[in-house]
Order: sequence, then structure tokens, then C-alpha cells
Amino acid sequence: MREDGFVEKDVLQVIHVTFLCIQPHANLRPPMSEIVAMLTCKVEVVRTPIKPAFFDRRCKKDEKVSWDTISEVLPSPMQSESHSSP
Repeated sequence: MREDGFVEKDVLQVIHVTFLCIQPHANLRPPMSEIVAMLTCKVEVVRTPIKPAFFDRRCKKDEKVSWDTISEVLPSPMQSESHSSP
């Protein structure tokens, strides 16, 4: 747990689920039952979101954010499985 009270793994899971929910095509988005299960840690997030169709380009001049940077922060499904407890 971090000093601010957040568990990094939980924050990353919420971000990952968020990216799944904003997929450009409805058939790529998970159903609500799956979203609830992922957010309550009843199932592992196994899907990897595709590159978002949009993102906020209003970033600070010294801030370089790219999809690659965001992807590095999100664990892949294989990494998630290896870090899950038995």
C-alpha cells in the first residue's frame, strides 16, 4: 500500500478496465457483469485493450505521453496471472 492509501495493483486494474470500457467498438467492450467481476477482483482481467481511438492531446509541453507509455504501466494478461496469488 502506498502512503496515499491506494494499492498500486488495484489502481492499475481499474485503469485497465477503464480502457476496456472505452473501446471504439461495442463488441470489444466487456459486458457489465464482467466489469463488475473484474473490479471486485472475482475474475482476472485477461483482455488487453487496443489502442484508444482518441486521447486528450492537451498535455503539458514537458510531458510526453504516448500509448506505449500507458501500455508499459498496464500489466499484460500474462503478467497479471504470474502475480496473482494461488
